Amino acid sequence: MHNVLQFLSVCDEGASRERFLAAFSELIRHYGFEYYRMSRRSDADVILNGTVLVEKLPSGWHEIYAAKKYDAVDPVKRTLGLLQRPFRWRDVIGLLPQASHRKRAAKLFQDAARMGMRDGYAFPIHGRNGLIGGVFVSGQGCYFTPPELQLFEAAMRAAFWKMLDLSGQLKDVLTVPDLSVAQITKRELEVLTLLAQGLTSPEIGKSLSISNHTVDWYINGIQRKLNARNRQHVVALAFRYGVIA
Repeated sequence: MHNVLQFLSVCDEGASRERFLAAFSELIRHYGFEYYRMSRRSDADVILNGTVLVEKLPSGWHEIYAAKKYDAVDPVKRTLGLLQRPFRWRDVIGLLPQASHRKRAAKLFQDAARMGMRDGYAFPIHGRNGLIGGVFVSGQGCYFTPPELQLFEAAMRAAFWKMLDLSGQLKDVLTVPDLSVAQITKRELEVLTLLAQGLTSPEIGKSLSISNHTVDWYINGIQRKLNARNRQHVVALAFRYGVIA
């Protein structure tokens, strides 16, 4: 607990990037983690492929990850936007819908372990309009009790916001429009939810017993309200702003 409190005091100071990262590395090493990544979600993200604020990963890991196309099955990235709470990497393989994806995810974790990332945790970071980023730590790891994990989560949240500030991106996040009271109607929300599930206009119309043209009319209305460029952007913004989860 003392280590976390010390780190939180560093976050409250006007610490330099170097001092902050040194304190962050010292904190996570105390709990058995050597590697880390902090990422900010971009507008176009449904999963977290946005801006990397800072990272320390094993040499060669990016190449292995890309060569084996693990991005398509990475359960950690895919779960981040679904959960409000931190989670252990190994606990989310079962959330992948297809057995073939679960098998590939298991191989992903095996490769990660060989690179020194035997265990890890992910910490979703939410703002007033939904998921805005995440903090990931990995290494030999340790098991957190619920109270320990809650305290460690507080440190990871503080680290994310501090890193945003040091990266000059804090103002951008704080000025995101508040859509919690956006005039999204119940029917628009139904259409949006089905659109996010990958359904086409005819499929949405059939599900809701309305015409294709009516579906398109609702989607165009949502697009205007969210100031989105296209349907994909509508879904991405809806996830980001917490209109749908």
